[in-house]
Amino acid sequence: MFHGAQQPHHHSAVKPTNGGSTAKIEKIQRVLSVLQLLGGVTIALFLAGVVVPSFVRSGMAATHDSAAGSLHALTIGGVTFWFTLQNLGFALLGSVFGLLVALAIEFPAAFAKTARKFLVFQPGHFSSPGAKSWQPPSSTVSLS
Repeated sequence: MFHGAQQPHHHSAVKPTNGGSTAKIEKIQRVLSVLQLLGGVTIALFLAGVVVPSFVRSGMAATHDSAAGSLHALTIGGVTFWFTLQNLGFALLGSVFGLLVALAIEFPAAFAKTARKFLVFQPGHFSSPGAKSWQPPSSTVSLS
């Protein structure tokens, strides 16, 4: 077809040693290439069987450790929040108590009047009508 195309040349120096049958050599080459392909596939499957489960296990371990770390962080965060909330409550309680003490020091007469109004039991004020109100003891007891 192509006049100038090169055709494979058979050199006289290279001759098959089996009496000229190249079909037998080609058959052996095909068998060897199939065996080589099967060997490569076998090695690849073996490595995949060893490596893939290892990757899956490492991924599961990383997920588990991440979840455990997140749970630990949430637990620590909850404890920290609880103690912070308690500290905030005590700080507010202390500031209210400090304000009351400062007002009692600054305005003793007004504070005494307010304290008497709220802290002293008045007859019938906290109990049902007709009930006896609480009275402080009339005498003091000496323990000596």
